[in-house]
Amino acid sequence: MFLAVDIGNTSINNGIFDGKNLKRTFRIPTYAKGLEALYGKKLNAVNAAVIVSVVPEILKKTEKIFLKILDKVLVVGRDADVGVKNLYKSPKQVGQDRLVNARAAYELYGGDCLIVDFGTATTIDIVNSKRQYLGGVIAPGVELSLDALSEKTALLPKVRLRKPKSILGKETRESMINGAVYGFSGLCDGVVARLRKERGIKGRVVATGGLSKLIGPYCETVDIIDPELTLKGLRLIGAENNV
Repeated sequence: MFLAVDIGNTSINNGIFDGKNLKRTFRIPTYAKGLEALYGKKLNAVNAAVIVSVVPEILKKTEKIFLKILDKVLVVGRDADVGVKNLYKSPKQVGQDRLVNARAAYELYGGDCLIVDFGTATTIDIVNSKRQYLGGVIAPGVELSLDALSEKTALLPKVRLRKPKSILGKETRESMINGAVYGFSGLCDGVVARLRKERGIKGRVVATGGLSKLIGPYCETVDIIDPELTLKGLRLIGAENNV
């Protein structure tokens, strides 16, 4: 059994694979105390892990935990190459998770893909038919924006995201939720349309990330919703490295 680990700014998304089959997933808050105990018996049948991380300090902690109990641990970008050519002007500026998404989208859904990741940040990236990562767009995340809205205003409350009843809100919380869901789906559609026009991209649009199931259905340009795209990309990289 193989463990794919995606360490993000808000949560650590974990997927346990048996061969190509994703058996189960679980999330752990990134800055949770007692990470070793939280993983606990979840890794009983696991013998190897591939990790991608955008949080260096948590990467060190998780790698230390896994090295005690697993036979093999690989960190993407250090021990294993993603497998796409990075055409960013400064390649080191690109988060390895975005490159993993590009690899997975290329392999699973074909080249000329646009990948929209609804996570702590909202990113929109392009991988072309030559397996090249062309670059992307970064915007604030949905929940990050809502948190900032409540923190920087005197009268707006914190809200929990959910499916809107309609686009027109009849009270404050509902209006904020509607603004977030329809606003970020509109952001997705607008940026995708401009990227298609500018770059001539004709491939599919894949939505991923923790909020993709909520926001994705409201995006007119999204063709596929795959919340576990990053984990699937890690499995592909692991298979290439005999994990």
